[in-house]
Amino acid sequence: MKDEKDLMKNPFMSNMKFLEQAKEETEFERIIKILLVPAKCGIYISRYNLRDMGRAIGVDIPIKDRKLMLKDLFIYAKQLNKMKEFLDIIIDFINYRIDQYKWLEENYPRSKTITQRWIKKAQSLKQFIENMKKEVDIYKHL
Repeated sequence: MKDEKDLMKNPFMSNMKFLEQAKEETEFERIIKILLVPAKCGIYISRYNLRDMGRAIGVDIPIKDRKLMLKDLFIYAKQLNKMKEFLDIIIDFINYRIDQYKWLEENYPRSKTITQRWIKKAQSLKQFIENMKKEVDIYKHL
């Protein structure tokens, strides 16, 4: 348990190889960019959404730049062996946003042409995250 408390103080204590890879323009960086650009992923994730996602995996991260917060969350999730749980949280959030778009469509039918594009992007993102979740075990030892 002491190690978990130390991790809460400093997310960069271990898994240095993972961290070094995260510094370069890697697959990890591309995933971060995809998740943070609504035009690519169909959803917007606020800093407060990220904070709540962190709390859901047992990490209380400070509010700061969204990119840094998301990067920290991935690092924490990896170090705490909660990557699948974190990806499930992201999937649940995507489903929540899709439900919001569908509610808009039902209550404002003229918005359907716009919301359908966002739903399609969000569903693609959901599939992408589900594929990542399947690959978590493969990349566990990186």
